[in-house]
Amino acid sequence: MSWYDARVHEGVARFAARAGWHLDARMANSSEPAWGWSGDGVLCKLGCSEVDEKLRDFVCGLGLPTVDLSVFGPNHGLPSLEFDPREIGRLAADHFFERGFRHFAWYPVADGKPVRLRREGFELALRERGHEAIAIEPIPTAEGEPWEARERALGERLAALPRPIGVLAFNDDWAVQVLRGCARAGLIVPDEVAVLGIDNQELVCNHLPIPLSSVRLDLESWGERAAGKLDARMRGTDDELETEWVSPSEVVPRASTDVLAVEHPGVARAVEYIGAHYTERIGVDEVVAASGLSRSGLKQAFRKYLHRSVHDELVRVRSQAARRLLVDTDWTLERIAEDVGLGSTRNLFRLFAREESMTPHAYRQARRAAQ
Repeated sequence: MSWYDARVHEGVARFAARAGWHLDARMANSSEPAWGWSGDGVLCKLGCSEVDEKLRDFVCGLGLPTVDLSVFGPNHGLPSLEFDPREIGRLAADHFFERGFRHFAWYPVADGKPVRLRREGFELALRERGHEAIAIEPIPTAEGEPWEARERALGERLAALPRPIGVLAFNDDWAVQVLRGCARAGLIVPDEVAVLGIDNQELVCNHLPIPLSSVRLDLESWGERAAGKLDARMRGTDDELETEWVSPSEVVPRASTDVLAVEHPGVARAVEYIGAHYTERIGVDEVVAASGLSRSGLKQAFRKYLHRSVHDELVRVRSQAARRLLVDTDWTLERIAEDVGLGSTRNLFRLFAREESMTPHAYRQARRAAQ
């Protein structure tokens, strides 16, 4: 593998255990090919930003059924699986739009195909709603130059952008650079710059001064699915050489995007009231009263600034809270329904049938199995 993540390994290992494979992982976390190795099939990742030529030559020279977990495989006669950059872009754009952002940026601009595809996916999702993404060039540094200088230079570029702005980075590591650039420039995250990564590396995202929101990619399922595709190729039942696109899971929200970028004071008051009181039996009437606007005035303002109704915002906040409690606690469905202001398990089941197309029980089991 040109890049290693234990979550992918775990997914492959799950399939291997069921299939009775002997899973040789000595090259999983090493850049040195095991020349002379022989086996029945290969799972590999030929590259992250560009092809690792030594790895490619080794893998292709084996002449074995192979599946590549990158976008480069088809160019070298190998089938591949990769996360769909258009779906990643849509999830990221939806996340920013839900929070009222109207300015957006992508970081970094790079020639590598994976970076370019994710950027294009984000830009496509924004264009469909009439917006564009500002592209931020990475800061070149000379050998031996202090990394603090790069952070200051990036901070200066971020400070020159319109604000508030939502920035999507190629992955969590690049997103951390944006956070540090903001800190160097005195920019307030998330009020002035909201930052979203991709991969949801929890050891990175959860242990920052400002925890990082990120698009979660189900790497375990990705590895398991790739192993299944390899199994089919070894059995001679799969001969496709295209890239198979895998959907990402969801955005995991944390402090780096926990803001509502809405200039309308009535909408801001309404959303703040919902966030503080959604656990209670409130409805649209109570939100209208808290906003200081008429019912029709608040309805029009919500549609203009958030592109959804007051009721939709209530449902969204309660749905997020219910999903979080299902995964993070062992509470009964009755307690969760009561805690998020739904009042009954019947309403909770209705919510999940509409939002997730599954029961709350099934959602809890699926999310915990993926962790």
